[in-house]
Formats: sequence, C-alpha cells, structure tokens
Amino acid sequence: MAKARERFAVQATPAAAAAIAALRGKARKSYDAFLSELRRGGCTVAGYRLLAGDPADYSEYCCKPLAENWRVITTFEPSIAWIIDIVEHDGPQLYKELATKLGISNIGQRREHKPDCCGKDGWPSTGETREQRGKASRRSAAG
Repeated sequence: MAKARERFAVQATPAAAAAIAALRGKARKSYDAFLSELRRGGCTVAGYRLLAGDPADYSEYCCKPLAENWRVITTFEPSIAWIIDIVEHDGPQLYKELATKLGISNIGQRREHKPDCCGKDGWPSTGETREQRGKASRRSAAG
C-alpha cells in the first residue's frame, strides 16, 4: 500500500527537539499522533491561536493540547510546520513563560475566544481582535 504524500515538512527548534525527546507515556503517544496529523493537515490540526504581545491582536503561534496537560506550540511557513516548543500547561505561568520566549501576550484567553489556528484559506487565521470581540459582546448584550 502506497503511503499518502505528506503535505507539510515538519521542523523542530532545538528547544522543541529536547522536549520531544523527554516525552514519555501518553504524552509521547499523543505527540506522535499529532505529528502524523500535522504532516498531513498543517494548521488545520494545530489547535488555536495565541495572543500577540499587543493583546488586541493574535500572534503567528498556535497551541495544541496534548495528553497530560502538555501543549505543542507551532508556527508555519509555506509547506513547513515549525514545532517551536512543547510545554506543560500549569496555569497562568505557561503564558508568562511563552511571553518571555516568544514575545507574545502573557495572558491566556477564554475558551470561546480562541480562534482556530487555520483560517478558511488554509493558512493560519488571525482571529478576532480584542476590539472586535468587545463589539460582538456589546451587540449581543444589546440584542
């Protein structure tokens, strides 16, 4: 049986490579399954967008939950999915560490405000800005 052609090459930063090598058990199995999906689907399987340094906008980074509170952080170039890091979600501290490493916001978002990583055009989305989310909330409250 011929193997389906993979659409995305996957590259890992040194930090990600070290974290991948340390994964064990369910977390490792979850990562391996994600890696296979990432090669085929790119941003369609990469989770949700993280806020930029200016929390009114979104960064180029996406976050995908893995097993046992682990998260994989990705970004994309044409035909390349970059694994930036794999980190354990330990509450607000995660976002503080990511802010330092990646220059993104040090706050998380509510689940309902996390846009998919991938937009309708098959490329990472930019999601709604904080201002747009506020307008939508005001409209629904007024309606």
